[in-house]
Amino acid sequence: MSNKRIHDAIHHHIGEGTVFSKEEEVELLTKLENHQVPPAKRRWFPEVLSLSLAGAAVLLMIGLIGSQTGLFSFLGGGQPDKLDTSLLKESEIHGLEEMSEEQKKEFLTRQPKSYYAESVDDALNALPFKLNLPEKLPFDSEFVVEGVNDWHFPSNTDGKDISATFRAANGNHFILVEAVDFEQEFIESGNQSESSLEKVELKKGVQGDLEVKNDGGRIQFKDKRGINLKIYLHDPEKSYDAREVLVDLANQMVD
Repeated sequence: MSNKRIHDAIHHHIGEGTVFSKEEEVELLTKLENHQVPPAKRRWFPEVLSLSLAGAAVLLMIGLIGSQTGLFSFLGGGQPDKLDTSLLKESEIHGLEEMSEEQKKEFLTRQPKSYYAESVDDALNALPFKLNLPEKLPFDSEFVVEGVNDWHFPSNTDGKDISATFRAANGNHFILVEAVDFEQEFIESGNQSESSLEKVELKKGVQGDLEVKNDGGRIQFKDKRGINLKIYLHDPEKSYDAREVLVDLANQMVD
């Protein structure tokens, strides 16, 4: 063993940073050369352990925050458990000026809490369910957010009975996509004599109901998660084959 290696061993390995006198160094050098000094024992470093505990605490905090605020929707962890209102802005309700406070309170208990988003991505990330909007449209346009509603009555704090509407338009033509994560009961209006209704099969065996009208049509179906989806096409000039367009749009939403 060279003197340099022995010297390094004394100061960095055996001595663990201790400064020795010349006499002690000579004695240690002699023992090393005669193989009388046992190898240094491995030890746990407090600073390394502290860093590990700190890292675990940070990960735990991220997990707690992400599960409550929908942070994991940005980190690839899926949709939030309930509507993430931190990504939305509450819509103002107009027309209440003439009502008394009691009338306002009664009226608001029967209305959904309405929100809007600054971007489609914000709206999609805020939803408690995954939604795939069609990307290939029959005309040049992009979707915008029409609105997001929390229909939980009367407190509107559950964040689970949600509907979301998106719209893409070009001139007199528009497409409306509506997603609802609960069952709705309503009465359809309009002249049914000028429409035709048929059952259609979409991708992956998904069944849909298609209605074609003189100015467009609609298709409704339920995805594998139980989300009720509706697509409306408004085409007053009859520029497109409504059946072909609606089926194609629906298939783009099936995953």
